Amino acid sequence: MSIIRADLSQYYPAKALFEQVLGRTAFMRGKDYGPLSAWRENYIKLLRAIDVAAEATVEIVDAEWKQEVSDLLAHGCQRLRHVKSIDELHAVAAATLGELAFLQLGFVPRGHHNTDNISLTSRNWKMDAVRTVQYVQSKEQRATQERLSKSKAEEAKP
Repeated sequence: MSIIRADLSQYYPAKALFEQVLGRTAFMRGKDYGPLSAWRENYIKLLRAIDVAAEATVEIVDAEWKQEVSDLLAHGCQRLRHVKSIDELHAVAAATLGELAFLQLGFVPRGHHNTDNISLTSRNWKMDAVRTVQYVQSKEQRATQERLSKSKAEEAKP
């Protein structure tokens, strides 16, 4: 079992995600020696933010998908409330987000547990049996993307 240390670099990718998505206060809660309760609050807020974002952003989708996303994220929050260690917390968050990634691609594969080894070939990982994902961009969205890309490039310059 890992112990939360007074070390900014410990679990830094999660700390950076919290800051980027949830703001500076979330980062500061877990910064050096954030207690398990602060980590739990941040992960729960992250999952809730994803739920709100999915509801607010995804316009054309079947009702079942929206319910699956909502249920998955609610279940993830429920599991987070009961963990007793930082390792369990990260594991629950990773599992919830991994399942969400597949759901966003179309559906979560459920039958793979019956096979010893699933090869990474496209026929095993084409997730459009239930629904097809399509990303579209309006002229305004493309302009925003270009602006954001330029801004990101400017920030990256030394």
